[in-house]
Amino acid sequence: MPETEKLYAQVIVDLVSNAVDRPFQYLIPSHLRQVVKLGSQVVVPFRSQKKTAYVVALEKEPAVENPREILALPEPPYSLLPEFMELSYWLSRRFFSRWIEAIHLCLPPAGKRLKTKEVEYVFPLMDREKLREMSSRLKKKAPRQSLILEHLAPVGEKGLPWAKLRIKTGSRRESLLSLEGKGYVKIEKIPYEKLPRQGAATLPKNKGGLSFSAQQKKAWQEIEKGFSGSPKHFLLYGVTGSGKTELYLRAAAKVLKQGRTVLFLVPEIMLTPQIIDHFNRRFTGQFALLHSKLTPGERFREWKRIESGQARFVLGARSAVFAPLKNIGLIIMDEEHENTYKQDDAPRYHTRDVAKWRAEYHDAIMLMGSATPSLESYWEARKQKLKLLQMTKRIGNRSLPAVQLVDMRHEFKQKNRGIFSRLLLRAMEDTLSRGEQLILFLNRRGFAGFQLCRECGWVMQCPHCAVSLTYHASPEHLQCHYCGYKQAVPQSCPRCRSMYLRNFGLGTQRVEKVMRGLFPQVGVMRMDSDTAGRKGSYERIWRNFEEKKASVLIGTQMIAKGLDFPDVTLVGVIAADITLHLPDFRAGERTFQLLSQVAGRAGRGDKAGRVIIQTYTPWHYSIQAAAVHNYPKFTREELKRRQALFYPPFSEILLFNCSSPCEQEARQAAEELKKRLIVHLPPGKEGAEGFLGPSPAPLQRIEDRFRYHLLYRGFDLQKYGAIVRETVWDFTRRVGEDTWVTVDFNPLKVL
Repeated sequence: MPETEKLYAQVIVDLVSNAVDRPFQYLIPSHLRQVVKLGSQVVVPFRSQKKTAYVVALEKEPAVENPREILALPEPPYSLLPEFMELSYWLSRRFFSRWIEAIHLCLPPAGKRLKTKEVEYVFPLMDREKLREMSSRLKKKAPRQSLILEHLAPVGEKGLPWAKLRIKTGSRRESLLSLEGKGYVKIEKIPYEKLPRQGAATLPKNKGGLSFSAQQKKAWQEIEKGFSGSPKHFLLYGVTGSGKTELYLRAAAKVLKQGRTVLFLVPEIMLTPQIIDHFNRRFTGQFALLHSKLTPGERFREWKRIESGQARFVLGARSAVFAPLKNIGLIIMDEEHENTYKQDDAPRYHTRDVAKWRAEYHDAIMLMGSATPSLESYWEARKQKLKLLQMTKRIGNRSLPAVQLVDMRHEFKQKNRGIFSRLLLRAMEDTLSRGEQLILFLNRRGFAGFQLCRECGWVMQCPHCAVSLTYHASPEHLQCHYCGYKQAVPQSCPRCRSMYLRNFGLGTQRVEKVMRGLFPQVGVMRMDSDTAGRKGSYERIWRNFEEKKASVLIGTQMIAKGLDFPDVTLVGVIAADITLHLPDFRAGERTFQLLSQVAGRAGRGDKAGRVIIQTYTPWHYSIQAAAVHNYPKFTREELKRRQALFYPPFSEILLFNCSSPCEQEARQAAEELKKRLIVHLPPGKEGAEGFLGPSPAPLQRIEDRFRYHLLYRGFDLQKYGAIVRETVWDFTRRVGEDTWVTVDFNPLKVL
């Protein structure tokens, strides 16, 4: 490029603000022309400050008079992949977020300034026979030195970390330094991402080389067609235990053999220790984990291994969809129906949509799997936008567990006031007497749903949210499960000073207490966010239950998926109605999915499984369909209702949430916003208005803010994205700072 020719950069400034959510042009100084490129992170003068920005376009003509110059590149310089520049723009427009918020999703975790961790390794300077000989000579005079050489002999030139050697041999550093001085070993510090890694491990005979069932084989033949042509987008509907994971493994192995990369997405990483075991064994050395439970350092180092190409198989939760993989050949999305794939905060993206975008960008296969697919994906398959693959039988012709419904109204009439129906109690006694294991499912943590004064009727409320406080017994306290507020349990009613306080409702803590009272000699474990919130605690509980250190596992939805225990022959659902009666149009779908998933934990081994579902609404189609493992029956009923009410998958929806510390201001904001939007958005189905509301949100007050919802239903809403963004952001500039407006495209929760 001639020295006189100028070059300009359009940049997005790293400020989360509606006012600056657009590109600004800067002149690239001559000394930076060769290094500034699309995606570059740069430092620019912005107003009176220096700000980080990202180059989103390069231009030869000025768009403004006398543009300011880019000041520098940060040290070390960093540049986003061109793919991520395109992806971030698309994502910000599809999900109504600011461009910089979408760019943030594509950046390395913990930034570029994290120090590289180094691990001290010990390498032998002689062959294995010589090591063993020297170890034998030193055994009497220097036993610790002898042990070090003895442990190094089997691994040879791969060496071992000093931290590991020190623990195994009980040696002090003096022993190691003495061996180094004699020329027997060398000590070297190695960056974490360059550590020696083992080759691919050999799978046990019962895990690898399995022959496909007829249904697996048919599904695999369809997937293989995608490697050489189309279709490339698949929905794998397979009942629990039908062998979906083995198909994932085979597809991943084929893609890696082709020299391409694999992205495997799961709803929650800590819920899949068995999948991690499977993949780590089969893809050792190429395998990387990305999830929020890693420390910032661990996350950054895994990210660097992926970016460098050392890790070609990435397993992770929602945010792993932004892993810096190149040449992706396969994206797997397990349990594609799960709500956790949707981001609650801006940008409110759905992982499924981002994964599809990346699959198309790389011409990769997209394989989504579930025993209970989301209605949106199922409808796409019905419309032949996805290829539907079905596996309706379990591996080895194992039967699905028998399911029995217990009408708890009849139990009440029979004077049974306990947690367990008589049928479930007998089944638990029989199961435990045979030395088998059982799972009890209740999708509510804590000891009791709320605390009530029996004299005046006062319910202990969260001071910041329009919800009751949940009573927890260990340690004893009241807690809000929305904002996290905690308080001590009052000794008397705050309103009338009565001493007659009583706990109502049911939680996992109470179930655990009752079980320990009924079966004092039996090991009982509880798994919910209270017991499994700390790093490693979920895996510890899972391992202990797998090793049969407990016979009973009680838990919330954390136990409904990802668990495969062959000795679990009984699953009891304590209260199937908890999710069914939520004020959300997806409540029936969510209930069916949870019941089907948790029922699938029973009978996964050679022994027959049994499921007992306790409910007060046994006639509901979601519960009836789950009881007979009939997904098509459920979808027929649910789709009728969705179509009649014009809800997804028969429409797209926008949820506008207006909130303020003042209820009147929140309501007025929602009403005014509707007036502005109704001018630009078309009427709904058959000429009816597409808007619902505004109305108070089902959870009207959260964290001291009153919330009003405005819902719009329509078709192809992306083409209205620009005008909706402009209208909403112009509106937010005109209302007070205390009034917030958010936009959620196709939300999965409307609470």
